[in-house]
Amino acid sequence: MTAALMALMVIGALYFTSTYDRSSAEQTLRLKHKIVEQTLASYLVRAESEMRFIVQDLAMRDYDIGQALDLLFSHHDILFTGGLDFFYIDWKDDFHAMDPRARLFTQADFQPLLAEGQISRWVSVVTEDDATLLMYKKKILSSEMEGLGFLYGFISLNDNLTLGNELLSSAQVMAVRLFDESNNRLLLEEASSDTNASSVPMLSYAFQLDSAVQGAFRLEIEQAENLLSDSLRVALPLLLFVALSLLAFYWLLNIYIKKLLFVPLEKTIYRRESTQPLFDELQPIQEQSNHYRAAIKAKDDQFSLLSESVHSAIIFSNEVAELQVLNTEAKEIFPEAERSRTLFDFLPISCHQIIQETLKGAVGRSFELTIDRLGRIYQWKAFSYHNEFGYRGILLVGRNVTLETSLKWQLDQLQPLSSAIEKKVDAQTLQQELEYLTQLPSTIQTQQFQGWLSLTLSVLEDIGRPDEMAHGVILGDVLIAESAKVMTAMGVEANRALLDIALPVSLKTIEVDNKVTALLRLLFMMVMSNDMAERRLSIQMKGNELEFVAMHDMATRELFIWMVKTLASHLGAQYKILRNNALQFNLPVVESEQDHTAISLSEEPATADKLVAWIANDYPNSALIHAALVRLGCKVKDFVSADSFFTQSTTMVKFDVILIGCDQDLEGQHKMTKALQVKHDRTELPIVWVNSTPLQTLDEQVFHLFGCPFDYSLHQVVVQALQRDGIMPLYHPERGSSWIMVGGSRVTKAIWYSELEKQQITTQWLSDLSGFDLVLPYHSDAVIVFLEPQPKTQLAQLHNRFPEARLFAIQDWPDKPDTVPLYNVSSPHSGDKIKQFVRHVVR
Repeated sequence: MTAALMALMVIGALYFTSTYDRSSAEQTLRLKHKIVEQTLASYLVRAESEMRFIVQDLAMRDYDIGQALDLLFSHHDILFTGGLDFFYIDWKDDFHAMDPRARLFTQADFQPLLAEGQISRWVSVVTEDDATLLMYKKKILSSEMEGLGFLYGFISLNDNLTLGNELLSSAQVMAVRLFDESNNRLLLEEASSDTNASSVPMLSYAFQLDSAVQGAFRLEIEQAENLLSDSLRVALPLLLFVALSLLAFYWLLNIYIKKLLFVPLEKTIYRRESTQPLFDELQPIQEQSNHYRAAIKAKDDQFSLLSESVHSAIIFSNEVAELQVLNTEAKEIFPEAERSRTLFDFLPISCHQIIQETLKGAVGRSFELTIDRLGRIYQWKAFSYHNEFGYRGILLVGRNVTLETSLKWQLDQLQPLSSAIEKKVDAQTLQQELEYLTQLPSTIQTQQFQGWLSLTLSVLEDIGRPDEMAHGVILGDVLIAESAKVMTAMGVEANRALLDIALPVSLKTIEVDNKVTALLRLLFMMVMSNDMAERRLSIQMKGNELEFVAMHDMATRELFIWMVKTLASHLGAQYKILRNNALQFNLPVVESEQDHTAISLSEEPATADKLVAWIANDYPNSALIHAALVRLGCKVKDFVSADSFFTQSTTMVKFDVILIGCDQDLEGQHKMTKALQVKHDRTELPIVWVNSTPLQTLDEQVFHLFGCPFDYSLHQVVVQALQRDGIMPLYHPERGSSWIMVGGSRVTKAIWYSELEKQQITTQWLSDLSGFDLVLPYHSDAVIVFLEPQPKTQLAQLHNRFPEARLFAIQDWPDKPDTVPLYNVSSPHSGDKIKQFVRHVVR
């Protein structure tokens, strides 16, 4: 560990040194880039000076045009020492003089190149034979300032050793490249002979060239990277020396600490009989350790005495069911446990599931085992505990119940009918219930009577069946399912029941079996068939019990009292009758590990601050729905009917969910839903149907509220509806008339929609007039434009029902009625024609 730390320190020092050197090298490279850039600029300035000398000489000496080149070369040595590679004279009399050195660099014609020249500017040109040149243009003026022509100077960039050597040697770099970014080509590339070794890493730096050359150019330089810098070469021996010194110091320190400290401590630990410690400083620690050791030994002896005196078999195991401790009685019952590793090796298979559930944290698990070899019956209880390592282990306590079981058998033989009477319904009770049912008024329909009998038989069947395996279910889901089942079977009167339960309680995940579902079904039956004014089932959580308070009028119906009593016995619950004949039932529940309550309380509900429209229509007790939505954090806007929704919702921006209530007027509920779908031209709208009576056929395009309405059921269905986009009640501007477009092809619709949108006119689109009675009641003064012919009968009905509507046709057809004025818009439809039509309509 220490060696690794030392190596890490050395590597870190080397890394920071190398990083510093690389940063310094990059700064140096940027400085060299400036030097190379200045060198190139100096070279161009020298060439420009040569151009000025030539122009002055040509202007002042007044050479003959044919002898200008010979005289220039004879009088000026600067032509051979300057920066220009060659020049070209273009006299104004269409006479040209070319430097003979030009043919050393290119064989191309210069006339096409001269057009690219710019006065007093360097430009890059490429000849037909791919010669790359820098060209400079300067005007030749006489002493009287009369233009005599132009002088063109050229610098070759192909293998220009003079220029390349100056650029490389000016900043001592390995390579120089000049790029023309405007034309995406490489103008100059020079490299020293040392760059041939490909294994040598290079550092490069490229930046925009700031020079007299016209255009966008990038200058790039390269320099060999020094892997072992000067500072690193100086620091490396020092680092190695420091590392070796620290390593030697650590080795010596480790030896002395072991010899002087840890070896005596190890002797102290293993010499427990010694009462005198080797170090006086450790005497309090050793005394406390001896005290703890004595206390642990005393508790171990007490536990051994206790386990042998309780006359019970005790078995301890760890988190993987490995055996740890068995008392004498357990060893007598299971002699093979001495050779076993886990509980599963000697316990029957019927016990394995209980052991696995206990390992997972289940409580209250027990089983019986009959030991034929000893003639005993043991009642075993499994308990989970956390050991010293924090893992869950198992404690099995087996109590000898042979005597109790024998006495119970004898009592059953002496009183064989006592248990049978408890488990079976008395014939007189059944007769009394049937007599009550025969006295029901004639207003009770046959379907409701059959549903009541089927519900009663289902509860009796669940009571008689063996207990099913319990599974974790959200309480709210069970209440929705059972209340929907009872409402479907009992009919219209069932919707008057009120279910009072808070949302956090509904989100509890509890263990549910067939007995629990039978209890909920029975309570809903008692509440929904109640003839009293208040039909309420209240549920609340008190500790680990669910408290049900059901308002009912079945105090004289012994069959239901017997079912309540029997279910209470099966579920280990308690019940009592309150003063107002209400039934209070306290059910112990086991909450599942996957409980949704903590999640729901820690997070903001998905329904918070959502705008909900509640159209009550003829739904009974609409205030119950409003109050539940407010408790869910929704912003609720109440409407008494569909008409009030379409006429009073003008101030609303957008509804997230729309709840449509219904008791008997199913047609109105369907009609409003269809109107919204047609108006918004989509079927998937956030619409929830709240029906007091369960529907026989469900509409798959909307959401339905099943069972008794309460906070959880409303929360679930609203959350589902929120997955869809909201609804804007007004689909047209508040000012002016509504525009309704009827018919038309896809292309025609697209053209009209685009132009009308530019005119800030919002439209609704109908494929034909079959659904006009769903839209026009809310837009009776609309402007209706027919993009294609429509049936004469429907047009007559439209005019009769909505005479204030303004009708327009953009094309003629044979049976068009006179009530539809024609404004001919010829094909193809254009923006100007549509604008003229809009002006006509508005005027």
